[in-house]
Amino acid sequence: MPAKCSRSLAIEIDWVKIITELFCPELKKQKKMRMFGSQKEITANCLIVGGPGAGKTSLLYSYETGKFLNTSLPSELIVERSIEKRGKTLNLRILDTGPVYRILDVAPKLMSAIDVILLCFNVADRGSMETAINVLSYIELHSTDCECCESFCSTKSKVPKLVLVGTKADLRSNQDTLFEMFDSKKTLVSRLEGQSFSESVGADLYHEVSALYHDGVDELFYELHKLFFPSLMERFHAFSRKIDMPFAAL
Repeated sequence: MPAKCSRSLAIEIDWVKIITELFCPELKKQKKMRMFGSQKEITANCLIVGGPGAGKTSLLYSYETGKFLNTSLPSELIVERSIEKRGKTLNLRILDTGPVYRILDVAPKLMSAIDVILLCFNVADRGSMETAINVLSYIELHSTDCECCESFCSTKSKVPKLVLVGTKADLRSNQDTLFEMFDSKKTLVSRLEGQSFSESVGADLYHEVSALYHDGVDELFYELHKLFFPSLMERFHAFSRKIDMPFAAL
């Protein structure tokens, strides 16, 4: 299915209406289907969050167009994309709410209808890691039941999956950035540090991308397919982690 993208000015967009008309009917249907076993098709609502300069909009723009966003885009993005693997289809509805003040305003109201959160931070800015934690904590603290379908959303017990995304990974090999970091006595976040950060926030997955070169962007969203349709071995590993039993010991 070709990707679709709709944009609206922040002052005009009505997220409650979007949830009412677009998301919740599908979610209600899926909730009933999940009672009868595994599905071959799932529609999942994905929310991209992070601090200023974390590359949220560039990531989504790169995924939708395959190009880099050279100018700022002061509006929200909604992208729809279907991913099919192993005979199973994940229909993604991806929302970028724009600037951080918009995230703090609308994200808590949407959480009961969100299935996965992409929490972004800039690998060239250690401060963005703390900002990401603060944004996530704020959303969790102020989350409310969805106003548009309280009878459904208030009973939704499953918490959203969390994916930590390290953006601007290309800056690790950018000479200008390296010289600038050296002069200011700062260091970039390594992949190992990113992985440790992911574990500390309880993320289900850690992935790094470069929107500039479209590196790792498609792979990120293919990984989401695995989260919703894990293989038997992946389920086995997840179960082993839950009971704190190393794979080698089984």
